[in-house]
Amino acid sequence: MKTKSVIALSLAAALTGASVQADDSLTLYGKIFLTYQFSEEGDDDFTEVKSNASRIGMKGKSKFENGLEAFYKLEWQVDVADNSGSDNIKSRDQYVGLRGSMGNILFGRKDVPMKIMGKKLDLFNDLESDLKNTLNGETRKSNLVQYDSPTFGGGFKFIAAVVSGEDPANNNDGPADASSIVFSYENNGWFFGVSQNQDIDAEGEDTTRFVTQYKINDYQIALLAQQTDNGIDSEDGFGASFQYTSGDNKYKFQHISSDINLLGVNSKVKLSQQTTFGVDHKLADKTKIFAFYAAGETATGEDNNHLAIGIEHKF
Repeated sequence: MKTKSVIALSLAAALTGASVQADDSLTLYGKIFLTYQFSEEGDDDFTEVKSNASRIGMKGKSKFENGLEAFYKLEWQVDVADNSGSDNIKSRDQYVGLRGSMGNILFGRKDVPMKIMGKKLDLFNDLESDLKNTLNGETRKSNLVQYDSPTFGGGFKFIAAVVSGEDPANNNDGPADASSIVFSYENNGWFFGVSQNQDIDAEGEDTTRFVTQYKINDYQIALLAQQTDNGIDSEDGFGASFQYTSGDNKYKFQHISSDINLLGVNSKVKLSQQTTFGVDHKLADKTKIFAFYAAGETATGEDNNHLAIGIEHKF
């Protein structure tokens, strides 16, 4: 793909008279992520084929003589299971930035650092057991500026993102009306991270999240603790996940419990607890089949259960 991209860029330069660097690269990529699932949500029982954040995108980079590198990403979510009209295609991460020895800075739309850190625990990302159903902080923001430090001190790293409000009517018109930061350490199989969100999900909302993960041989275990304060009250959330890899199979367990839904800081946070068991089977480097069962409960005590089989194919 990289070779084809350089050839395409060279042809475009010949036609337009522009100069193309030989170390420019462009990659087209995507993922089709479908499940056939049986769901029980309160008094409603139903069966559906669901597209779980299937996507298509392009990303690339250009290296400069002074050691700097420009990079970019344009990604869209595509619903390949339903004819959803204007909702069929949605914007995901889309940004441009510069990278050098002092780290990198980017501008655009992107998952906030707290959400990225949460993936150290989230074994069912984009599925019914995604952390966003039980915990806030799983947010993608527009108008974002983010700085990533280089790794220093044998494994330490710092990431900070600020969001401009573009809402002068509500006094959210400054350069940093919301922020998300992560400070982490990763070395020898261990990851430790702490993250702080301010006004990301809602004005006056502060969230602190701790995550640790340990990998050894075929085993991976992760723990999470979180507290959210909306200026009136505060609630806590906890999580644990475990994964064991045996050949082409991965056996997964995840449990999340939280009272954060009571604060109403994010409409997607609807569950008070959820326990999920799953297994993945690798068919090829970019294709897997999988199954999972998720047993959840809402704040009002209603069942929220899902049994699913699925396929994920990347390209």
